[in-house]
Amino acid sequence: MAKTVIMGLILLLGLPLHLSAGELTDIKVGKQTKEEIEILIEGAFDTYHGVSLLSPARFVIVFENAQLKEGVSSSIQVEGPIVSRIKTVSQAKDVRVILESANTSKLFHCTMHDKEGKVIVKCWMPAEASSRTKNTSKADASESDESLALHQKNLNEIFGWPKKAQEEPKGKEANTLDKYTGEKITLDFYKTDLQNVFRLFAELSGKNLIIDDQVKGELTLALKEVPWDSAMDLILDLKGLVKEERLGTYIIKPKPAKSSEEKGELVVKTFSEEILQPARILKKEKEDRQQAQDLIIEAHNLEALGKKEEALTVYEKAYTLWKDNSDLIMKTAFLHYSLGRYAKSYYFAGQALNMNPNNSEAALFAALSAAQMDNSKDARQLFEIAIAGRPEIPEAYFNYAQFLKNQKEYSDALSIYQKHERIFGPSVEVSLAVAGIYEAQGRTVKACTKYREIQKSGFNIDKKAHGLIHKKIQTLCN
Repeated sequence: MAKTVIMGLILLLGLPLHLSAGELTDIKVGKQTKEEIEILIEGAFDTYHGVSLLSPARFVIVFENAQLKEGVSSSIQVEGPIVSRIKTVSQAKDVRVILESANTSKLFHCTMHDKEGKVIVKCWMPAEASSRTKNTSKADASESDESLALHQKNLNEIFGWPKKAQEEPKGKEANTLDKYTGEKITLDFYKTDLQNVFRLFAELSGKNLIIDDQVKGELTLALKEVPWDSAMDLILDLKGLVKEERLGTYIIKPKPAKSSEEKGELVVKTFSEEILQPARILKKEKEDRQQAQDLIIEAHNLEALGKKEEALTVYEKAYTLWKDNSDLIMKTAFLHYSLGRYAKSYYFAGQALNMNPNNSEAALFAALSAAQMDNSKDARQLFEIAIAGRPEIPEAYFNYAQFLKNQKEYSDALSIYQKHERIFGPSVEVSLAVAGIYEAQGRTVKACTKYREIQKSGFNIDKKAHGLIHKKIQTLCN
């Protein structure tokens, strides 16, 4: 059976490292492609949180209770279409790492996770945004939209999903948050001190800030693309706090206690619906997410001990509480695939695709699972989605070509391998596969030329592959 290459997914949850307070010792750029950049941050700190901001577009990561080690650059220039500069700023007991967008008017997306003592930040420009930055024509944009619509149509047919209903016209309920005019932001806090939370809002608003000594506690939440003033009101309501504004200064303090006149009386306070309903939803989501994060940590520890079965059971419990976490879904799909549970892997990959039809990694796992279950028709469509999705990943091309080769569709397989080499550069695995296709087609001269080319390429070839190439040249080419 042909080799299958899959990705060892790391759960991208932005959970804090459990390190003692200290300093950031190194910040550098890791892997970088046209579609994605990786930033590696080493050091010790209490916790961290990230927020996307506009004007100019940037992603800010705050490391609490940390300092910047002497000698670590405070400004790193970056070449590429996503991040233009990495800037570091030390403030009191915090260090801020600011990733400035290469396009000052366009936000990019980031995920954070820790691995082997490093915080790894992966950032990419959303497809719709990157298409604009490349000055594509209206025809190109239209073609991209049609491609996404086609993916969704194909996925509906493959997984048997009902067609998504058309968007209903906006009515009164849709406009309940219209009073909020603040810049839209994405927030990700994990057990972050409330005082630091409100300092962030002071920066966003440009207001001075006074925080009452009685304001204490921590906050864990994740909000995507919400006005900052709406997010602030939700947090205030959840934490039993109020905000007063005097002469350009915000005063944050606990809600006042009932007066003596109110004691013994039944007092009913009316909350505006735009505050009350989101607050209820957020409170439930916060409780579920906190429980899910605890389960994820437990599952991660089990997985680190090699207990995949037990880890998978716990990951699935976390999924029931946090169903819109695409990284958790992908981790579950990966583990099911690695354990040979292809139907389950297919299901979870489908859930991730339902959230984002352009998710190349989810499409790849769905395609691999479909192929393992001998569902060639769906596998073919899913592989097409995988190589057309974002980010572009070499595994999608390699596995699609292997699938086509197994189907004896040699010309199509050869075309995909050649695309792989054009996009990601030459590799010994792809070169051997191409030589094998030439051989299967009876094109002995082309096969011999390729095998000799590999032999002289300077690739780091293991002993087994080296022996195979030598044998092929002896038997085919003499």
